[in-house]
Amino acid sequence: MKHECKSMTMSPALSLAGLATLLALAVVSDLRSRRIPNELVLTGLLLALGQHAAMLLAGQAPLAGAHAWSPLAGALAGGAALLPLYLLRASGAGDVKLMATVGAFVGAAAALTAALYTLLAGGVLALLWMVGHAVATRTLDKLRWRVTGWLLRLQGVPVPLALHDGARGLPYAVAIAAGTVAALLWPLRP
Repeated sequence: MKHECKSMTMSPALSLAGLATLLALAVVSDLRSRRIPNELVLTGLLLALGQHAAMLLAGQAPLAGAHAWSPLAGALAGGAALLPLYLLRASGAGDVKLMATVGAFVGAAAALTAALYTLLAGGVLALLWMVGHAVATRTLDKLRWRVTGWLLRLQGVPVPLALHDGARGLPYAVAIAAGTVAALLWPLRP
């Protein structure tokens, strides 16, 4: 009697489950504390790399791509896509690192698609956040006072305007999670 040894195989579904868990934990953390812990993104990155290597060794097609370097290219693409927002102080470093980790799971092309959808989701989130926290009203008031101040200064009237930023930071992990799901459901094709 011949015994067949079936090796334990990995599937893209396992990678998707790991990615979904990472995103869920990041969203919860961001909503609670406006932070995405380094430990979380590092664990996610190591999980993405490990799953990728295991699938390559099992002869299966990993989610990030067929090459050993595919998750690294994805991480670079994902992080680079959100880096300008960080440099403009429109997002935090945790958001950039989370997007890089998403890229390690899904690969460079999907990471760029996820970043595009993330920017769209971030715009919607920002509008909802503004309305929900009365930021729109404060922003319009500040704009009105700033324009009035400029007009008065043009006429030579000194006007000290103290504008305070009362807006709280956006939990951008929500946008990253939504953008990633959208990229997986509706990938962009050239």
